[in-house]
Amino acid sequence: MTDVEAKSAIHSALLRYTRGIDRLDGELVASAFHPGARCIDYGADEMSIEDFVTYAIPRLEAGYTATQHRVSNVAIEFDESGTRAICEAYVLAFHVQTSDGAERLHTFNGRYIDRFEQRDGDWKIASRVLRVDWSRIEQIDETMGGVWVASARDRTDAVYATP
Repeated sequence: MTDVEAKSAIHSALLRYTRGIDRLDGELVASAFHPGARCIDYGADEMSIEDFVTYAIPRLEAGYTATQHRVSNVAIEFDESGTRAICEAYVLAFHVQTSDGAERLHTFNGRYIDRFEQRDGDWKIASRVLRVDWSRIEQIDETMGGVWVASARDRTDAVYATP
């Protein structure tokens, strides 16, 4: 596999994670990680990807009416073996919370620092460290007018059904 192909596979894994977390699709989230991959600094204790999925998905579903995670500034550095890489990706995440009829927007900006490994030809995350650069919570007082079809936070979303 060339470096370009490997970088494409790594970028695809990052996007599987963001789609999965926003669509509350634990299977898709986990597909970006090798089994047993470590998630560090997502809480008080380090956890496996399997524990993260069972912890995070229900909390996101219960706590927020919508989320959107975006990755950018993706920097990938391969080690000498060509089977491991460090990937730093900036993350900008929006979480909409509705409580007592009011909406609040939680905005988070930080970085995913991932150790990717190629195993059996697949580039996936072996460990992820989350870093927070800043965050903000603000009241949503006004929204755009118009008729919109809301995104679904499950496999009924258009992204799964569109040919």
